[in-house]
Amino acid sequence: MEFDYALLAKYLINELSQEELEEVMKWRNLSEENETVFSEVFRLRLSWNAAKYADNERIDIALKKINARINQTKRFHVFGPLLKYAAVLLLLVSLSYSGWEYFKPETYVTIALRNKEEVKKIALEDGSTVWLRGNSALKIPESFSAANRTVSLQGEAFFDIAKNASSLFIVSTDYVKIEVHGTSFSVNVNAQNKSVETVLVRGSIDLQNLKGKRILEMNPGEKVTYAWNDNTYITDRVDVNVCAAWRFNQLIFENITLREIANQLSAKYNVSVNIESLKLAQRKFRCVINEDEHLSDVLEQLCYLAPITYRIENSEIYIFEKQTKK
Repeated sequence: MEFDYALLAKYLINELSQEELEEVMKWRNLSEENETVFSEVFRLRLSWNAAKYADNERIDIALKKINARINQTKRFHVFGPLLKYAAVLLLLVSLSYSGWEYFKPETYVTIALRNKEEVKKIALEDGSTVWLRGNSALKIPESFSAANRTVSLQGEAFFDIAKNASSLFIVSTDYVKIEVHGTSFSVNVNAQNKSVETVLVRGSIDLQNLKGKRILEMNPGEKVTYAWNDNTYITDRVDVNVCAAWRFNQLIFENITLREIANQLSAKYNVSVNIESLKLAQRKFRCVINEDEHLSDVLEQLCYLAPITYRIENSEIYIFEKQTKK
């Protein structure tokens, strides 16, 4: 008796009777090939990806593949939603498994950096490059699907995305999605205040809410800060070279106050920086500092740029105005 593959569809959506389940188990044990197909169906049933196979576009693709490869579809007398699942399952038992390669559940690799790690450069299979910053994590599929290239980000990263006309690139976060069109941009996800800061260097990107509805389209040179709690965003014009300098292990201070610099040095070197006066704290600087420089070298560089001096006492740094000789 010929096996009815529609039973696998019913198994996938958990609608088998006990008798039908026994028939499936008997078929499963008949050959190694049957065992392989059943194992993939079982994985599909457990996977969250199963839900998206009911998408009409994917179903149409599946049915077209079936019609091109199998001329016996009339023997499957299943209707409605069951036919949709059966269409996918037929791909599993066709002459090759190329259909399954398109629809199979994705498996992911997560690259995570500890807080003290600085920057990791990651080459993706499509030719794109990602610079991941410390205390961040990037989840990447083992292989991109034919439909899209989607990665998930926690923390901060810079993306340089290879353009692909047939495949979207999407960066997914807990608060916003970013649809990319051959672009360079940075993303900083702040889980504490549930916001996402995006800076576009080149190309075009769309910010979308978690349902895929467009929030806005960004232009190069823009920084958009999106607040998830109240669904608002702020757009600013910025120097993109300054905003993206961290991927080269550099800190670029562009016309910012000594107090702002002191705050960053305090966090980076785990010290307390004390500035002699409010006037001195408000003095502005422009300089580039390599991330691997020693604190004393950074302070010497600041002394070269302005008439200041400093004193180090354990984890306390004291900065003074340099007294001119009379």
